[in-house]
Order: sequence, then C-alpha cells, then structure tokens
Amino acid sequence: MRSVALDLDGTLLNSQKDISKENISILREIYKKGIEVFIVTGRSYSATEGVIKKLGLPITAICYNGAKVVDSKNGEVIYEQPLSEDIVNILIQISRENKVHLNLYQNEEWLVENKNSWQTKYYRDNVGLDAIEKDFNTFNNFKMTKALFVDERANLLEIEKEIRKKLGDRVHLTYSQEKYLEVLNSVVNKGKTLEKILKDKGLDLESCVAFGDANNDKEMLMMVGYGVAMGNAEEELKSISKEVTDSNDNHGVYKFLIQKI
Repeated sequence: MRSVALDLDGTLLNSQKDISKENISILREIYKKGIEVFIVTGRSYSATEGVIKKLGLPITAICYNGAKVVDSKNGEVIYEQPLSEDIVNILIQISRENKVHLNLYQNEEWLVENKNSWQTKYYRDNVGLDAIEKDFNTFNNFKMTKALFVDERANLLEIEKEIRKKLGDRVHLTYSQEKYLEVLNSVVNKGKTLEKILKDKGLDLESCVAFGDANNDKEMLMMVGYGVAMGNAEEELKSISKEVTDSNDNHGVYKFLIQKI
C-alpha cells in the first residue's frame, strides 16, 4: 500500500457529515509512514476544504468526481476538464422543459435558478454551502466544471434517458447519491482522474487502496489494486469490490486500515 483514496459522503464522513477521531488518527498515522492520502469526491473543492483542514494533511483533492484536482497546500488547480458550453446549454434546456432542478458549478461557485426550492435546501444541508441564485441565460461563459440534477430517483431516471438520447457518449453520467444525477465531461470519472494523478506522483493503481459507497465510486474501486466498499454501500458496489468494511457510522475506514499497518 503506497496510497489511499477516500470518497467523503457515506465513506470517510459519518451521517452527521463529520469525520470520527478514529478516522482522523489512522489517516495521520499512515501519512507518517509515507503513504499518500487522496480525497476523491463528487463535492466541489470549496465543500471539501473544511474536511481537509480537520485532517491537517497536505492532501491532493480530486473533486467534482474527477473533473477538477486541487493541491490543498496552495489551492493550485492541477487539472480540470469542464463540460463544454453547447452541452451545458442542452442540460439547461432539459432542466427547464422537465421542471427538474439543476445545479451548475463554475469557479468554485454553486449556481441555481431558485434558491428556495426543496432541492436547493436539500443539497445545502448535505454540503454546508450556500447557493448563488442566477438566471442561467446570463452567463458570459457556459463552461461548467460539472452539472448536477437533484430530484427523486424516479424522475432522475427519466432525465437520464433524455440526456443519453440527446448527448449519447458526449458526457459521463453517474449517481453519487439517491437524489443526485451527475453530468461530467466524457473523459472524467473518479478512476480515470485518480490514475492520472497517481502517475504524475510516481505512484500506481495497483498499490492504491480506495474506499467508496456509491455508484460514482465504481470505476475507482474497480481500477485500484484494492477496492473497499463500505458496509453502507450500494449492493452493486459491494459485488465488484475486493472487500467490504464496516459502515461510515462505525469507522469503517479506520477498521480496515488499522489491520494493514
């Protein structure tokens, strides 16, 4: 084991969106042993900074499901693959025609057309950020780091069908939580970006242990040498993982890593 890659929500973070002292202590311990620690999350960097500060480690943050990578030591953007302007305009059209809430992300800002919708409040409660309300017709530049539809899963499944019909393989789609449908640049997923960043640091996938709980972690857990699903993970993820640890509320990351060092 030369590196550890960690999803946040449902994995490193408990149901209260906090890190247990057990998880903090084990990550600090493995870092002292020369093992590199990566955060690999669907969150924006601005919604990840607080977690990194609690860990107190110089972490490389792979955010937006791999669409943006930031060096937390200095805030430098190492890598970014945004959605193109024409794709974003199609997603806005789909959102309006189907009356399904859409989050857009640009320059570390979370943008919505309605701050008072239940979807905005639901997302805000999950990540602890405030949205910026903006008319989506008024952007000077429509390139977005990612787009995120927020609604009940049944509605999102219909939106997924329409996106696939209109955009095909021009985008990568994934569900990061029950009510989140993520839309990313087609070259982006957690696994692909982790592979690139590991290579840049002289590391490889085979010596990496990765933890996750949701559909958006699938590529990462399949690509690394040792993919570990949380006890609270989706059943599909458990089936493709090499091992299943305890849940995020029972310090599953700590319980797995303490056996390996």
